[in-house]
Amino acid sequence: MGITTEGIEAERQARLWLRNKGFTNYQQLDWLFKVKNQYCCIECKSRELYKPPPFTGTGLDIKQINLRKQLYDDLKIDTVILVFEKNTNNVYWQWLRILEQGEYIDTKNGIRIYNINNYHKE
Repeated sequence: MGITTEGIEAERQARLWLRNKGFTNYQQLDWLFKVKNQYCCIECKSRELYKPPPFTGTGLDIKQINLRKQLYDDLKIDTVILVFEKNTNNVYWQWLRILEQGEYIDTKNGIRIYNINNYHKE
């Protein structure tokens, strides 16, 4: 089972339906998983790494980060950021709450970049 054109269209329609019903605080999660009796969210990305200055890194849209932090604050569902580096076999991951405690920069495009040294590399 994978992503289909029909599935993408259904998700688009669902977002419109939610907005039309007045729901403005919603999230589309990539995956939920359970580990050690605790549910967690995973946010998956495939991208090239951000290059210095000030450091090599990767991250998420700040709006997504704020939504995932709200998910943690409200329900204690933490988020794993999982990044597949394009054109390599490198995979990086880390808990969002850990990344937020480390070094990061916010770009003018609204992306928060976390230092790659704060990720686990597979």
